[in-house]
Amino acid sequence: MEGMCLDHFVTNELMRSFERILGKNGHTFLPMSSWKEEGEKILKNAWFSTDFQSPCFFCEYKGKPECMEYRKTFVQSIVPNWFQEQMDAGTVSLCSWDAKESKLRFYKKFERAIKSGKEIWVADDRAIRAEAAIAQRLKKAVKDRSVNEPILEKALRWTQVGEEFKLSKEQEAVVRTALSKNFVIVDGGPGTGKTTILRVIYQYYLNIYSDHVFCCAPTGKAAKRMGDVTNAPAQTLHRLLGATYDEDSDESYFYYTKNNHHPGKVFLIDEASMIDCVIFSQFLEAVDDDAIIVLVGDSHQLPSVGAGRVLADLIGSGRVPVCTLVENFRQIRSSMIVKNASNILHGNEMEFPEEASDIHFVSARPNEILDYVAEWIRKNNPDCHIDAWRDMAILCPRRNGPVSTDSINEMMQKLTSNRRGSRPSAIRIREGLTRYFSKEDRVIQVKNDYRLLCKEPDGSEGEGVFNGDIGFVREITPTSEFPLDILFDDGRRASYPVERLTDLELAYALTVHKAQGGEWKKVLLVLPSERGPIFNRNLLYTAVTRAKNELWIVGDRKTISFMISSQYSETRKTALKIFLEDQIES
Repeated sequence: MEGMCLDHFVTNELMRSFERILGKNGHTFLPMSSWKEEGEKILKNAWFSTDFQSPCFFCEYKGKPECMEYRKTFVQSIVPNWFQEQMDAGTVSLCSWDAKESKLRFYKKFERAIKSGKEIWVADDRAIRAEAAIAQRLKKAVKDRSVNEPILEKALRWTQVGEEFKLSKEQEAVVRTALSKNFVIVDGGPGTGKTTILRVIYQYYLNIYSDHVFCCAPTGKAAKRMGDVTNAPAQTLHRLLGATYDEDSDESYFYYTKNNHHPGKVFLIDEASMIDCVIFSQFLEAVDDDAIIVLVGDSHQLPSVGAGRVLADLIGSGRVPVCTLVENFRQIRSSMIVKNASNILHGNEMEFPEEASDIHFVSARPNEILDYVAEWIRKNNPDCHIDAWRDMAILCPRRNGPVSTDSINEMMQKLTSNRRGSRPSAIRIREGLTRYFSKEDRVIQVKNDYRLLCKEPDGSEGEGVFNGDIGFVREITPTSEFPLDILFDDGRRASYPVERLTDLELAYALTVHKAQGGEWKKVLLVLPSERGPIFNRNLLYTAVTRAKNELWIVGDRKTISFMISSQYSETRKTALKIFLEDQIES
């Protein structure tokens, strides 16, 4: 039954499905069997889809047995041709892992892949090649070093000057182990002393390698926090690699690559759970084989927005050195934030004591939540002062919807503008698209821009702003070619041309994903009565651990219980752990 209206619809849906499931959900591959299941799901849902009903409306087979029979066999008939077309176009790769030779094998023909008799993966070509490259590179990096005891003692003394504590036995053991490895992971939850250990390690290597020690993190806010707590200069991974934009080719690239290595000898990377496999592979390519690399992070937080789950796979492989911190030191007797973070990890209900505490729960229906958010702001930042905003955050799981970062940000912009006796200015970006900004609006950069010029805190010229950089609107001139002047929290300033304003969003409220890597003294977490894949234990844990001194949760207690009982529902399919297990001996 050629020419049926399903052909065009399902072919397009399969492509969108590939982009959505493999790309946006962070998988680096999916088994071929998953695509048959996905195709059947598309057909099942198609019957109720307006997109499906529209082309079918005038179809002579609509609702007839022929149509129902055609649906049953359609996916099986279209998949081979569809895959071959996408393979030829370079949008889909089929591969298998050859364990004997420890290498990926890619196929040019769909039929040859199927007849190989191996488990075939539908892969994100760039991501899965990056995972293979990481495993190959770490094979060279996993080796021991000797510890210089006099310098270690000096680093310990320097770090503990003015502190009221000394390293615990667990922490000192972690430091010694970390310093004895060329590549090591320091994994631990909030309050376990990761920052203290990072300071000691930084001071130790600073005494040996001087200005060849580099601190970095995946995002701007994570790098700023790392610099604040270690008193060391810190930068994003993109800045470390020299992200640059070439106007002639209209492409961005890294200055440091496998053919032009970074001069650093030691690299300390914080918030490692946020690193995706592509950027980590590019980083490893750009540093010397004997470079010392220390990853610091919390493996229980959400994985990276990009493809892969690098930290979890590295730890889970059992093939690289890992130092795990368990003992908690942050207000150990009184912090209910820390206690509840532990409760969440172990699948136990959160506790909200009636007496004074650093954690509070306020029950509210969805239509009451925005009013509570406004009241919370009136109590905690009545003058809407810029400095106060740097110490507080409103977090929400969803970006869109009645109770979301979008709705909260819109409300907050009106509220803060009214407090200042002003109103948002309309800036026309292009025909049909207008954005509204007010002076002192809290904003966030939502994509990497390697070519936007900025002024560094020392007054020098810089280049590039990156996804996750947060700041304030310092000046606004709606009719100017550069209508917004932004002061970022790390001290940089940038004037935004009109065409770049779509890269800025309001940041009074952040999604939990956007907040990862940041830490604030006061956090308000909004949890309405909702269910769904994103409402899971990892997200709740990540949100709760953003609060340093005080946490408020407003919403539905049942939502909290649901999230605690829901493990990360879309377990990412990644290959790094497989590659590491095959390439590095245990």
